[in-house]
Amino acid sequence: MLAKLKAAHAELRAAIAELETETRRPEPDEASLSAARLKLTRASSRRRALIDQEILPSLGSLPPEQKDRVENLRRTGSEVAVLSSRHIGDWTMRAIVADWQGYRRASKTMLASMRDRIGEESATLYPLIGGGPEAPSARPGFIAAQASIAI
Repeated sequence: MLAKLKAAHAELRAAIAELETETRRPEPDEASLSAARLKLTRASSRRRALIDQEILPSLGSLPPEQKDRVENLRRTGSEVAVLSSRHIGDWTMRAIVADWQGYRRASKTMLASMRDRIGEESATLYPLIGGGPEAPSARPGFIAAQASIAI
């Protein structure tokens, strides 16, 4: 299961990097931008399904501190999914073309939050499914930071 989660995180990081490349363009390339957004959405969905449908149900009973962290991860996962859906809905291709600079700023914020989320998942789940100590890239302030993201 750990290998599957690490692979899902790697796929998601690659998709994030691809979208970042697209948003560095002076003007949007609608075809490649649309493909990068779809790739990111699919990678994120696969990762979320793996966590929600396989990993979390397999954890069983945990000590209180770990149980709290896992429950917090589950709860914030739902919140992040709502923010992500809103971002995708607000930033249609028409809206992106009309306000490329605004989309670039919004995407930068969203992609940074996705990287933070990967860090939080790694720090919480890797040790529980056999991955050793917390991942060094985890950022403890992830949860608090997500509450203030304006999309």
